[in-house]
Amino acid sequence: MTEDQVRHLKIHLQEQLASLQSETPALAISHCADENEFASLVADAYTRVAVNERSARRMQEIEEALRMMDGMEYGYCRECGGEIGWARLQARPTAIFCVDCQEERERSAA
Repeated sequence: MTEDQVRHLKIHLQEQLASLQSETPALAISHCADENEFASLVADAYTRVAVNERSARRMQEIEEALRMMDGMEYGYCRECGGEIGWARLQARPTAIFCVDCQEERERSAA
């Protein structure tokens, strides 16, 4: 992978991280008129918690990928040590396994 390719992915990840950081929804339950409104607000709060958790995991993945880019670890599979293909990194810049190792992990988990 060339330096330009890594730079391109780094910029993309930094933009994603900034977007995720600015989109984190606040959690608040206000005064409720009745039980139905309260139930709706609770359901909405659960949804926002799930979104926040997913965003937090994604931010951690991005931050880890950015740290790896600063070192020499980025673009190499954690399982076999081989290069992760450019097409895979373009599709998922936070990938830490090559396609073959990822498929094997998924087969083992099933």
